[in-house]
Amino acid sequence: MNVYILKKVLPKPVIMFFYSIIFMLTLMFTSGFINIVSQAYNNPHNLEDIAIKWQYFTEHKDDYDAVFFGASTTYQEVIPKIFDEAMTANGKNIKSFNFGIMAANVAELDFYLQKVLDLKPAKLKWIFLDCLVNDFILIAPTSARNVYWHTPLQTIENFQVILSSNYSLKEKISGIYANSKSFIYRCLGIGYFYNFWQHHQEENLPEGLQKIASTDKMLQEEGYYAMDWMENSEKWQKTFQTKYLDGYLKRLEQAKLGDYEQNNTLTPDSYGIKIIKNIVDRIENFEKISNNQVEAIFFIPPILEADVDHAAIMKAYDLGYIPTLLAFNNPNTFPNFYNLDNRSDGRHLNHKGAQEFTLTLAEKFAQHLQ
Repeated sequence: MNVYILKKVLPKPVIMFFYSIIFMLTLMFTSGFINIVSQAYNNPHNLEDIAIKWQYFTEHKDDYDAVFFGASTTYQEVIPKIFDEAMTANGKNIKSFNFGIMAANVAELDFYLQKVLDLKPAKLKWIFLDCLVNDFILIAPTSARNVYWHTPLQTIENFQVILSSNYSLKEKISGIYANSKSFIYRCLGIGYFYNFWQHHQEENLPEGLQKIASTDKMLQEEGYYAMDWMENSEKWQKTFQTKYLDGYLKRLEQAKLGDYEQNNTLTPDSYGIKIIKNIVDRIENFEKISNNQVEAIFFIPPILEADVDHAAIMKAYDLGYIPTLLAFNNPNTFPNFYNLDNRSDGRHLNHKGAQEFTLTLAEKFAQHLQ
């Protein structure tokens, strides 16, 4: 049936609707192709500290033996200089870099892990991973940061994580909607114009989301930046003390008594577990094609299970998918990490706590190497 016959059979509004769909799909695919081949897209300048970390790492990639990947609990709690000094004291010379990303979930970390492995760092031997599997609610879906990593593969991965999670139907729909917005914006962004207009999408972020005050200090610390050093850290500390402290202390007491609900619904087919296994497989494949022996070291930072669900990582470890897991989420085993003088809030250590945690992490890692 040709177009002329369709015009005879179908009402004009229906035909115009189909033309609109075709136009939008053509625009999306064309814009997506331009983004793929555009230099501005491959090296975005509007991702703030992520772009600075990425640029610095690409220029010094062959200097590092170890890279830490994770969300803010890695970014603000693992101090490479202290870790390296502690490992030297244990007879192992290591230079490490903190590639933590604020509020990153497992799909975003997987995106940057692939980019780092594509660089083929000459000395890379250990990849430390702190993965938030059950955290997919995007705070600012149209921000340059979220738009950038929403490739088709990463978006599909996040959809599957959402659908296999134990969140409510309403939360799943909200998560799929937000991630769809990021993906569509990514497809419609065009080259340098994309970099220009995305500069204006970072305003009016929710309470508690903080920005670093000095990228120079971050690079001096090999990617680490303490909660204490953030632009609005004092204000956030007061907010935590007045609004959230009682809740944290209650959850802490419940954790010490073992009185919290664990997610026992996960099966080996749960996509959160599959994506963790895919990350391990990716690292093992990199090991085969490179001259490096690279080991994946998963770790759980000092954070209560009531605040972050690590069931997928624990299950993957029990199934043998994760070769090594260093866990610090038990307040009875590591009580110092949960004391208020070591914390910025319920989820994060302060600089003093980060120093103590990094030394303990290095100690456990040195024991693993023996």
